[in-house]
Amino acid sequence: MDLQTYGNAIEGALCAYDMENDSTLSDNDAIRILELLIDKYHFKDQKTNDEREIVKNGVAFVDNAIDIDLKKVGDEEITKVLGVIRFVAKRRTKIGREYMSVIRQYVGMRVGSGMRVLQR
Repeated sequence: MDLQTYGNAIEGALCAYDMENDSTLSDNDAIRILELLIDKYHFKDQKTNDEREIVKNGVAFVDNAIDIDLKKVGDEEITKVLGVIRFVAKRRTKIGREYMSVIRQYVGMRVGSGMRVLQR
């Protein structure tokens, strides 16, 4: 259950960020955010300067949720969860927002630490 909780925190933050951006976050943007977070937690890379604003701001948004919700979780475990989420996102996407639709429906938007809202 811990791993599912960790994944829900991350995907819930992606949903919240998407809502904050009027549902314009594409699956490719979400995947890129996950990849940059993997770079941060695994490779200790702090650079996101070369990215588009929606991606750069998304990294900061989701990373803030990780800092709050997963503060007691080690970087290695966070990296593994990010990797699994990225794999699922890559598998679900076809042409645009299929992955975002799935997590919006089944995970919901993060509204606070440990709190998410499902949309129907």
